[in-house]
Amino acid sequence: MSEATFYLFKALMDIFTIGVVFNFFFRLLKVDYYNPLVQGIIKAVDFPSQILRSFIKPIYSLDLSVLLVAVLIQSGAFYLASMAGSIEYEPIKILIWSVYSVVLLMLKMAWWIMLGGIIFSWLANSNNHPAIVLIRQMSDQFFKPFRVFLPPMGGLDFSPIFAFIALNFFQVAFIQFAIDSGLPVWLSVGF
Repeated sequence: MSEATFYLFKALMDIFTIGVVFNFFFRLLKVDYYNPLVQGIIKAVDFPSQILRSFIKPIYSLDLSVLLVAVLIQSGAFYLASMAGSIEYEPIKILIWSVYSVVLLMLKMAWWIMLGGIIFSWLANSNNHPAIVLIRQMSDQFFKPFRVFLPPMGGLDFSPIFAFIALNFFQVAFIQFAIDSGLPVWLSVGF
């Protein structure tokens, strides 16, 4: 397999993984399913999850079948890398690297969603574009647990600060775990 072909397939698999992780977030954060962006992403990436969902039932809003699809896609990407000669083929290592890659991708996406929610709350608070509404809904769900302990004070909401601190803690921890496991950083979609 040539390097250009490997890069093309790896990029397509990474894009599909991002869509699958968005699908996981949609279900976890209970966003508005009538949003056209949500419907489009679910139509594009939910087919493999539907097959697994018949065997692995969701636990409340935690859909493990979607996470399993994301891990399997990343495992396929690492397998392609081993076929291209970039890494050695070790199935257990590839599976561990795939889990780390998906977790790191989820943390990175959560960071960007929270940042987008903060920016849109300042600049486009009354805008009803589907993308802006979706990002605000998702970021509000990320901030919600922190608002229980720290309600808005005088019109200022300090919950995003604590959400970012918690998220950065998990990012640093999982990056260290991933590096210690030997994950090739240049191959991971989560870096």
